[in-house]
Amino acid sequence: MRTTSKRLRAVALLTAVACALPGVATAPARAESGVPDARADDGSHVVAQSTVDGDPRMLDLTVRSVGVGSYAMVRLILPSGWDAEPGRKWPAVYLLAGETRLQDYRGWTANTDIRKLADDSGALVVMPGSGSAGFFSDWWNHGKDVVLNQWETFTAVEIPQLIDRAYRGDGRRVAAGLSLGGYGAVELAARRPGGFRFAGSFSGNLNPTGPYGELLTSAIVASARQDPEALWGDRRREASRWDAHDPLVNADRLRGTELYLSTGNGLPGPFDGKLPVDVLPGAMLLEFLCSTQTTAMADRLNRLGVPVMTDFYGPGTHHWAYWQDQLHKTWPRMLRALSAPVKAGEAS
Repeated sequence: MRTTSKRLRAVALLTAVACALPGVATAPARAESGVPDARADDGSHVVAQSTVDGDPRMLDLTVRSVGVGSYAMVRLILPSGWDAEPGRKWPAVYLLAGETRLQDYRGWTANTDIRKLADDSGALVVMPGSGSAGFFSDWWNHGKDVVLNQWETFTAVEIPQLIDRAYRGDGRRVAAGLSLGGYGAVELAARRPGGFRFAGSFSGNLNPTGPYGELLTSAIVASARQDPEALWGDRRREASRWDAHDPLVNADRLRGTELYLSTGNGLPGPFDGKLPVDVLPGAMLLEFLCSTQTTAMADRLNRLGVPVMTDFYGPGTHHWAYWQDQLHKTWPRMLRALSAPVKAGEAS
């Protein structure tokens, strides 16, 4: 009973930390015509398309997702030659968002210079939403026979099929993400080997079955006002389900994927002067928790002999200035990973 009480208090603390972090405020774009006539295998399709701030190459897509059971958003940056070369197909960089109160599908363009980086990349840049703490997973939903919150299906199946069929993707894909999105990039690469040539995690929570990971997972879901046990079930009764969604447990499935892991240690670093005083403690705690999981993941990969590049940069907390820096460090690597010819089975 005492252990349960301590766990509940810890979850409450982490929930409060997650809720205290700043969100992204961006006005919705104006809906426009020109929605492509394409569908994923399960019938998911784009129902609305709009430009962002009048930029014809940056689009917000509203997707009717069969797996999610509702509408979901994707921000897409088209390569500079997309209009001029209508017969050409393009590789894609997937940038995954973190927990919704930190950032959503608009976060990358609001907080980094990805729009500028995309100009000469020769690639589509795909930034899908991840729901309200969706964990890039197909939720268990207490074992009910219901299709709802299937965020793995949305991110790894529906969106790639729509990008390839409606926006001329060629099947070559890399992924990187921050915080919960870092978990998503590595976890989807492990669950679906060959889906991404490169998987990068910036301050990711990569060991949800570990002691810190379990608490953080429950806190993130609770902070979104959802039932933590609807995700993968009770940690003890559904241990195999939790294990199946833990990148560290399944690290051996990452052989053949180029891997990059980065994290600070949670102490204030060179970019933390930009953080409000009331936000800094939460950003420190979250980065410390993600740091323990990221370093454990690197150790596990090294023991297995799975190649991984790491940047454990010491002082640094859980916020965008560090992830912008990591985006610049990994961008050339992601583009190089995309440059090889399409392999059998990559195209949708």
